[in-house]
Amino acid sequence: MSSNVAAERFKGLLKYLDPAKYRIFIFARQASSAAPLKMESQHAGMRVIALPGQCVGSESSVPASLLTMASAFVRPLPFLVPRGFAGRTWLMQALTEADRLCAERVAAGESCVAIGTYSPIDSLIAAASLASRYGIGCMQDFRDGLVFEALGKPGWLRNLVRTQIERRVVDISGLVTSVSGPLVEDFQRRYPDKTVKVLPNGYDPADFERLAGDADGVGRATAIMAEHVPPGATLIGHFGRIGASDSSASVTLEHFIDTLNQCSDITTGKQVMFVGELTPSERASIERARFPVCVVPPVERTVALQLMKRCSKLLLLTGSRVSCATGKLFDYLATGVDVVCVTQVRNAATVILAETGAGRTLLTGGGQTNAATLRDALFGPGDGARHDISAYSRVVQAGLLDNWISRMVTA
Repeated sequence: MSSNVAAERFKGLLKYLDPAKYRIFIFARQASSAAPLKMESQHAGMRVIALPGQCVGSESSVPASLLTMASAFVRPLPFLVPRGFAGRTWLMQALTEADRLCAERVAAGESCVAIGTYSPIDSLIAAASLASRYGIGCMQDFRDGLVFEALGKPGWLRNLVRTQIERRVVDISGLVTSVSGPLVEDFQRRYPDKTVKVLPNGYDPADFERLAGDADGVGRATAIMAEHVPPGATLIGHFGRIGASDSSASVTLEHFIDTLNQCSDITTGKQVMFVGELTPSERASIERARFPVCVVPPVERTVALQLMKRCSKLLLLTGSRVSCATGKLFDYLATGVDVVCVTQVRNAATVILAETGAGRTLLTGGGQTNAATLRDALFGPGDGARHDISAYSRVVQAGLLDNWISRMVTA
């Protein structure tokens, strides 16, 4: 797993597996290519191995990217590459260490399963290569679609490459998982012989149990509120990125700003706060706001959770992707604060809001987000129709994962 949102999702999930049953090795990505191999022990039975090296994308050289993608089609290739070249790519670094560990475990008579999580594609290719080499179970997890609603640059050649790579990494898998219904339905349609399950994003109950006793987080959140929010203001909060990976969500932000600008009565005592990394164009959109708004730079997650709890409503902006079930939604759910989702289409996130009674969805088309409707959704009373959200708890999801892995090993 590369060290990004997809990998962090699995780290939070795997820690709830029984350490008496599982020995877990997570291959993450180390920021500096000059840094040595780094190993961390976060939980009993789990070791996080952070490795340097480039992943396929804008940062990677063309030869390194081609080598990684070629490994999807020639699975032994990563194990045949000279060590001197291997150091340039995360895939080769990860498989060198995974090969050694897997050989030890198989020799000891233990059952092994390789799990890849996208993005980047390097993780999927690494899992497929390791599974092929040792004849072990393979699970491929898609937080985003590689082919369905692809996030990468468009073009027939890129789409062809994505399709062929997806086919190769799915072909060897005993289980395919994805975060939302539309993605799972697409996999089931295109790979009818494969077992495909929904493994949604979720929240970690432990994160919220610690909030009350987190004196440092409380203090920092209080300082941010004092600096940016007038005392007693009705606060609407948006957290995290908006359109950095899905540009259509940035279009929704523009619609949100333009619509709320029509409300002349949103002045003293009301405020919208954006916390997190924004693109230059998103900052420009927010600067057009004629209502009270503030932008807070990215903060640690513990501080973000403290700030969420202090909001009257939480804002979710999604774009035109029906598979969208962004990770922040599940932290929103766990806070107990009502959510207002402004979106271009009904998607996986809006389905979850409807199922849990956690908030309200407003579509940008057809006049559904006129100024009065948006103002009332943000600053009016909540619906108060909460339902059970335990299906999105990491603890519950770990139980599902345990069952699936056990079946793969005994099949």
